[in-house]
Amino acid sequence: MSILRLAIPSPLRRPFDYLPPAGMDASAVNALRPGQRMRVPFGTREVTGYLIGVFPQSGAPEGSLKRAGALLDDAPLIDATLFDLARWAADYYHHPCGEVFQALFPKRLRDGKAREPYGQRGWRLSARGKGLPAGAPARSPKQAGALALLRSRGAMTTDALVAEGISTAVMRALRDKSLIEACSIEVAASAAHCHTGLALNPEQATALKALQAAGSGFSCHLLEGVTGSGKTEVYLQLIADCLQRGRQALVLIPEIGLTPQTLGRFQARFDCHVVVLHSGLTDAQRYRAWEAARDGSAHIVIGTRSAVFTPLADTGLIVVDEEHDASYKQQDGFRYNARDIAVKRGQLANCPVLLGSATPSLESLHNALAGRYRHHR
Repeated sequence: MSILRLAIPSPLRRPFDYLPPAGMDASAVNALRPGQRMRVPFGTREVTGYLIGVFPQSGAPEGSLKRAGALLDDAPLIDATLFDLARWAADYYHHPCGEVFQALFPKRLRDGKAREPYGQRGWRLSARGKGLPAGAPARSPKQAGALALLRSRGAMTTDALVAEGISTAVMRALRDKSLIEACSIEVAASAAHCHTGLALNPEQATALKALQAAGSGFSCHLLEGVTGSGKTEVYLQLIADCLQRGRQALVLIPEIGLTPQTLGRFQARFDCHVVVLHSGLTDAQRYRAWEAARDGSAHIVIGTRSAVFTPLADTGLIVVDEEHDASYKQQDGFRYNARDIAVKRGQLANCPVLLGSATPSLESLHNALAGRYRHHR
């Protein structure tokens, strides 16, 4: 007999055992992999569970196990690194493993829904819209112009339509009249291009050279410098090296308010796909950014503390700016410090981690003095 052990989002601090779904043969059960989502009965309701593994037996009384319901994923949506990170975090913070696993997924997937084909949100003519004559509707020139644009180009992203002067209010009006319909426009993978960085002063150059000399494997670095000393330029040039190797960079910032400023600086420096993740986004925006990071089309991911759990196709560098900031500490529910999670993730992913601050935390200073972190000033 095969037993499925799943992490269930609940206050109970243990996994739960289930029998395989009805009709699933032995070969299909053996093909299951840790991290796959399953729909399972739990008490009087159905919830999304996360597979930990398949085991030959259970410690539960015979006949007490329920059958799992539907298998939601053909393959795990998280890699082995994130799976191990979630297991480690649950043990380290003494928190129920199901709630930790739940933190790895956007709301759509936590609710047990199927993945959407990844792409940018766009609009195209509906069957009704295609049947309208040119110039219709005559009483609304703006709507007629939007329909003419979609008729000539086939499908366009929301951003592209706005750039052409079509407001979101016009799009909503056409959608409400069933003249256009939402669609997903595939994002073509592209190479990242980096503009030339600023000239470094001697201290910046020394720090960057030491960081580059550490190589692409795991190492943790503390970059200490007063405000305005140019730490961000060191980040940018180190990220440029990461992108040139064809890998992704994860950048954590302490507050949502810093996002526009940080995003603007990164977009000015890099010609690549940069996504942001923070609580100010809608569920749909967060999901699209999550998928872009997971499939590798996003080269740089910028986010607040929860972004530390974002799946990446090829993690090459993790940067934690203002590492001392208390905003990295989650204060309710699953309580964790995103800075410490970032360091552990770098170790598991075998990539460098850079912690930057003008006033480093006592923990990071202690680790630097003890030789666990490399200290750059």
